[in-house]
Amino acid sequence: QHVHVQVHLQRELSQAQIDGARLAVTADSAVAQASYLDPAAAAAQLEQELGESFVEFLGYVPLPPVIDVVVRPDHAQPASLAQAAARFEVVPGVAEVVWNEGLLQSIHDTLDAWFPALAVVCAVCLLVALALLNNTIRLTVFARRLLIRNMQLVGAKPGMIRRPFIVQGLVLGLGSGLLAFAAMVGTMTLLKAQMGALDPTILGLLAGGLLTLGGVLGAGFSGVAVNRYLHADLSKLH
Repeated sequence: QHVHVQVHLQRELSQAQIDGARLAVTADSAVAQASYLDPAAAAAQLEQELGESFVEFLGYVPLPPVIDVVVRPDHAQPASLAQAAARFEVVPGVAEVVWNEGLLQSIHDTLDAWFPALAVVCAVCLLVALALLNNTIRLTVFARRLLIRNMQLVGAKPGMIRRPFIVQGLVLGLGSGLLAFAAMVGTMTLLKAQMGALDPTILGLLAGGLLTLGGVLGAGFSGVAVNRYLHADLSKLH
């Protein structure tokens, strides 16, 4: 989800030239965020990690000034990223653009290969979940079939009879959607290292979609199940 590209600048640039290159890179449509990495600060951090002062030994800072670019998700495809890298390379003051093209291409090839199988698995899981929800609601209504007939005998209208069952189905559907969302978030959290940070917008859409789907299906299944016993013969209730 987060693809980084490092834009290496030429060493002998003035601050105005560095600022100009950074503004040009940041303004690109593929850039979500760009931050400047000062060579001296990067060297000091590297020396602290290594425990050795290589700058003192060499007599100069060997690291170039770098603009660290976070690419927008919709431009994280290998082809789009190659086009963005080509645009960065023609920015005045840029020495080279570094990004792991082979690794990114390998990841996308793997995802493309696994996508059909994952889609089939998701479809099967969805069908199983719908079948379980439908059977649960049908068993719940079946256990109260005599209550439905008694309500008819005392003059209750069909809408009044359906209402409590539809509400119960709605609650069951919302609960199922909530459990599905929790399981999905848990799986995405476990895979956070590979997938990157969870996008709040996507999570909100997933939550709304699953809850809406669960609620609508739960209420619909309940209505269909109740209608079956509203029009059933007395002999079929036993």
